[in-house]
Amino acid sequence: MSLFITLSLGSLLITLVGCNPQPQTSQKASTTSEKKPTTVRIVYSKLGPLAVVRKQGTLEKRLKAEGDSVTWHEFAAGPQSLEALNANSLDITSTAESPVIFAQAAGTPLVYISTTQPSPKGVAFVVPKNSSIKSVVDLKGKKIALQKASVAQYIIIQALKEVGLKLSDVTPIYLPPPDANVAFSQAKVDAWITWEPYITRVEEKGIGRILRDGTGLRDIGGFYSTTRHFAKEHPEIIKAFLE
Repeated sequence: MSLFITLSLGSLLITLVGCNPQPQTSQKASTTSEKKPTTVRIVYSKLGPLAVVRKQGTLEKRLKAEGDSVTWHEFAAGPQSLEALNANSLDITSTAESPVIFAQAAGTPLVYISTTQPSPKGVAFVVPKNSSIKSVVDLKGKKIALQKASVAQYIIIQALKEVGLKLSDVTPIYLPPPDANVAFSQAKVDAWITWEPYITRVEEKGIGRILRDGTGLRDIGGFYSTTRHFAKEHPEIIKAFLE
């Protein structure tokens, strides 16, 4: 009986030692300490520094050394990219000044990364080439296409105010740039407030001309922004992005 008890205790001790969770804890600790690869989702831009960075692949090369990667995502305009940021479908975006204000008012937890130099000529009223509209005051009663909650909405209010008109004196047609481009090309609107590269395309195609640009109406640059969570979790990526 004593031999049986001794053997049983020995077997139990071996079992307990074999099930000791200490080695597993150490293994888990070493696993969690390893950095997980991050795929940074950045807004796709046709113009400006982001377009150059994407074309040259400089950010991809910089982050690859840390095991991270980059994907580029295209949106119709700033408001749409900020909706994606709020829905955690995007990590870094670039917009004009107005969209981020609308986004903050809607509760988007965004963080400003940096600002850009003002570019007043980068936004403008365009009208058909042979339009009888000669100045902003002639827009009274006219249909004007623009992206809602964008810099265009700010510009139209400022421009109308400058000539003694209100938004109620015109008919805003809220359309994203691709749809507004079609509407303008088909003469379904009398004017369009847009930005580059649409302004240049309208002029090059000979279907429109600039009525008035943002000079005197816009004195703030655009913004690069991210979510507060991404900024806290990946400060090294933000640093690499800015550099």
